Formats: sequence, C-alpha cells, structure tokens
Amino acid sequence: MTWVPMNTDIPWDQSRMEFKPVCMTVSHSGGMQFTAETSGGLQIPIDAHLHLGGGGKIPNPIDYLIASLGGCVGIKILLSLQDQEIVPDHLTIRIQAERKQDLPAIFEHVHLVITLSCNVDDVMIDQIITRTLSHLCPIAAMFAGVGSVTFEHRVIRG
Repeated sequence: MTWVPMNTDIPWDQSRMEFKPVCMTVSHSGGMQFTAETSGGLQIPIDAHLHLGGGGKIPNPIDYLIASLGGCVGIKILLSLQDQEIVPDHLTIRIQAERKQDLPAIFEHVHLVITLSCNVDDVMIDQIITRTLSHLCPIAAMFAGVGSVTFEHRVIRG
C-alpha cells in the first residue's frame, strides 16, 4: 500500500509533540569509529561499513538510519493504539530499503511489513499506519520526501 497525505491535525496532548531542536555531538573515536553523544549524555557508537574499513562489530550510520525509522514507526503505532486502549502482545516491523544505484545513493523505495498481535480491525490499523507514515513519524516523512514509502500489515488475532 502507498500512504496518502491526511489531515495534519493531531489530537494528541502537546506533551507528545516533538518540535524541539535536536543537538548531538559526534566525535572520532579512532579507526573508522565515532561516538555520538546526545544532549542528555547518551552515547551511541558508530562504525563505517566493513567495505569502508569498519570493524563490523557495531552499527554503521545506515543501520542506525533504518533502525530509527523502525523505532519511530513502532513508537507512534503504539501511542495510537494506546489511545484506543489497545496494547499489542507483539509488534515487529520488517524494513526493506532499496537505494538508488548512483550517487547520492538515497533510498528510493522503502517497504515496511508491520506484524502485530492484538484484537484490532484491519481498517483501524491501516488508518493508524497510514497516519503514522504520513504525519506522526518525521523519519518516515523524510524518506517519503525523496522516494516512495509503502507498507503492508499483518494482524494476528488471539
């Protein structure tokens, strides 16, 4: 499925809105490794891809980018479900991201397969995911700004 832009009004409490600037410092740690430190003091290790001289023991920037997409989508789906008093027993997001074959090698197509276990109807979860990708997850919106973002969902009812 392809998401379609929807109304931008979000009926969430202002405390759920994320409009603050993000500040982070990235420092070279040696070799092809870096450490990103958030304004709150959290440290995130970063390494280059193996073919670029990285060691392959910690994530590279693209790993973090795709993981950030999955994490953002998952969080926003959970918040939307909580608003309906639904708590899934299981939620996974499988992401297949395809890059352009020339530089800059941006992601021209991203497809998400979202599987959750809960009692929710297909229309509701389709609406939640569509809204998540188009308005609630800024990372998904950034991907959609340079390529296509599609999804499918599977609901396991218990």
